[in-house]
Amino acid sequence: MNKVTLILLVGTILIQLGCTDVKESTSATSTVSPIDTEKNIEESQAIVLLSGLPTLGTKDSIAIIEMDPESANFGNILYDYPLPKFDAPLHHLYYSPNGRLYATGLGSECSLAEIDLVRNAQAEPVITKVECLDTQGQSVGEDIMWHSVNGKLHMFVTFMGGTDLSQVDAGSVGVFDPQTNKVLKIIEARKSQVGEGKPYIMYPHGISAYEDRMVVTSTVHPNLADGIGNVVTVIDLNSFEPIENIVTEDAKPVGFPSSPVEVLFVRPSIVEGVEPAVLVNTMFGFETWKIPYDAKSKVFAEPEKLYDGATAGTGVPLEFYGNDTELFISHAIPGLVKRYDLKSLPDLVPSGEDIKTELGAHHMIFYSSASGRKLIAVQNNLLNLGDAKDNDPTDVDFIAKVNDHSLTVHDLTTGERLGMINFKDKYQKGIDNIEALFGSGFTHHH
Repeated sequence: MNKVTLILLVGTILIQLGCTDVKESTSATSTVSPIDTEKNIEESQAIVLLSGLPTLGTKDSIAIIEMDPESANFGNILYDYPLPKFDAPLHHLYYSPNGRLYATGLGSECSLAEIDLVRNAQAEPVITKVECLDTQGQSVGEDIMWHSVNGKLHMFVTFMGGTDLSQVDAGSVGVFDPQTNKVLKIIEARKSQVGEGKPYIMYPHGISAYEDRMVVTSTVHPNLADGIGNVVTVIDLNSFEPIENIVTEDAKPVGFPSSPVEVLFVRPSIVEGVEPAVLVNTMFGFETWKIPYDAKSKVFAEPEKLYDGATAGTGVPLEFYGNDTELFISHAIPGLVKRYDLKSLPDLVPSGEDIKTELGAHHMIFYSSASGRKLIAVQNNLLNLGDAKDNDPTDVDFIAKVNDHSLTVHDLTTGERLGMINFKDKYQKGIDNIEALFGSGFTHHH
């Protein structure tokens, strides 16, 4: 694989799936209930990572925005905290179990950071500091998970670049003390070094765990040129060592390895009494897989393909999110969120019509409007990485095709679109991530 070939990827996907650039109406048509004056107004506010577009003269920042389409402030930035110039944008926000806010970053200068989100004397949310953490050389941070091992809580972070981004088989999982943010261990097992047929970790992205088994995905080399993965790696949390690679790949609809991206270990804490299994989205395979797991014998069964986007007309499945009744999966192409009955997991039983968003459907939050209407907001943007020559994060063709730079807001029950915020048009910025302010949105992710 070479870079030119990869740059043509999403263009090919778009043609194959017959996607168009037609936008749907953003106007609300339903009658709303009277406004609840006792509602916490911060529930409809979100914190977002924004990427400056240098050719438009803007800079990276962390912002708080109003997400209630019933509000006169809908789409307005209520607070904006400028970020230093890093070699790549911050990418994903996570709240720890005790409410501390972290961000991963797609470069090497700030691959993991803690964000001090506090209240000032007027009880207004403000950011006082963004502290880049010592990762001991691990770069290109992606996902974070908190999980207890032998009764002790740990913070696990996937680093697609590992400790040496120049290696074609880079990648590591960092184990951190969740109180001090210090590295406790680096889990690294490069394919070229572990020996033929031995389990390896390569370009890890998605991460999830149940009891003493953790799973991470092998996605794509951070330089988007040196390699694409097709396995899920199982890590024994007693030894912090990889013990198995499980291939999740079938038809290769665009000719590349499947690129497993996000993973969810379905477990009793999510669905009471469930038979545990791992769900896997494959970015370039367009599929969702199930890997059954026997908790008693600690054995993973053969993976089963649950959803085939190549035949269903969707591509680039990305995130797993959920509320107390449904699981939601975002599909960047053509831009939609599929919804499934939570109690039916690990099987995917549809629970409603697809929520139609825009190209690049990715992260999401759940919240309520002032009138009590249940809402979902979807970020329609894959990545803000760009062409160094033009110094513009929107100039990489295959990324730009799945960067709508927008948030769409929908009625959670009906899927009806109630509003849209286009950050490139409104603020001359791209949007990298959205999370509920102070973690008020109820979701399970990982």
